[in-house]
Amino acid sequence: MENSTVSAVSTIAPKHRWLSKGSKFAKKAVLSLTILCCMAAMCGTTAFAATGEVDTSSFITTACTVLKSVICFIGGGVGVWGVVNLLEGYGNDNPGAKVQ
Repeated sequence: MENSTVSAVSTIAPKHRWLSKGSKFAKKAVLSLTILCCMAAMCGTTAFAATGEVDTSSFITTACTVLKSVICFIGGGVGVWGVVNLLEGYGNDNPGAKVQ
């Protein structure tokens, strides 16, 4: 009895085989784009620092301040989105939310 169950489970092929080819390409594209952007940012910072026009420490301090603000805004947006989703579940407009 156990052998038939194990063999039936092991012969099932994944249903999302078509997704794996696209996922591999998307992962490679995102990785390449990320590496390219990081290299461009480093080269740009180095070029500005070499000319003496921009102080590297002030640039990094400003970048940290901006990133902290962006992260706070994203967190606030996700929090508001979560509260809205919770409140939507208590309305009468969703038949699936009714308790029987």
